[in-house]
Amino acid sequence: MLNIIFREILRLIQPVGLAWATLLILAILLWRMKRRGFAVLAAIMFVMITLVGSTCLPGSLLRRLERPWAGVKIADLTACDVVVVLGGGIEPSRHEVGSMHFTGSGDRIIMGLELMRIGKAPVIAFGGSEMDVGGRKIVEADLAKEWLESWHLPSVGEVISLGANENTRQEGEKVARLAKERGWHRVLLVTSASHMERAVAVFHKLGVETVPVPCNFLTGAEAEPPLFRVTVPGGDGFDKLKVWIHEMVGWFVYKRRGWV
Repeated sequence: MLNIIFREILRLIQPVGLAWATLLILAILLWRMKRRGFAVLAAIMFVMITLVGSTCLPGSLLRRLERPWAGVKIADLTACDVVVVLGGGIEPSRHEVGSMHFTGSGDRIIMGLELMRIGKAPVIAFGGSEMDVGGRKIVEADLAKEWLESWHLPSVGEVISLGANENTRQEGEKVARLAKERGWHRVLLVTSASHMERAVAVFHKLGVETVPVPCNFLTGAEAEPPLFRVTVPGGDGFDKLKVWIHEMVGWFVYKRRGWV
């Protein structure tokens, strides 16, 4: 019981919990001061933070994107010509091993390496964007390639960098070009489960046959938890909502451009 109380106090003094409590107090004070319009506005913001931070609504939205890809057994996947790991798993770092930092999507890198370890393809290709670090341009895919080659892993064959890309469409175009040049027929496509539907649609539009390999699940994709929890709001719901909004907007933009 003491652990639960301590956890809730800790959440209360963190930014989301503090803003939530402040809005509640502000709404009450404004109402008593007869400033009803501002009180209602503060109350609406309080309710919004409660919905996102104290309920499973964000998780339920994100779960709809992840659920179709749950339960994939990588050992049973068919062997392909290449493992394609979409970008977003690492970013440059001045102070960490290999000059790179694994992001929240770092599971993509691990999944790609596991596919190589169990012999699912002879080639692995990394995507990613270009980032500026201290005035120097660094390409995410180049970092991954250099780091992986430095390990001299016997299970890893050829490592390809797809160079700098602005989006999944550009990664897909480069893979499609390589597939034509090298005679690849099918690729193992590794990306976050929430991004997989859009990524598969992009590659199919470009004529690249894919075997989806989802990872980086942010929800228990199969289970549907209770909608409401009696708790001080935290940032987890906002993180999930951010991912869901990103995918919804991304799908809309890609659809408008004819990329999916």
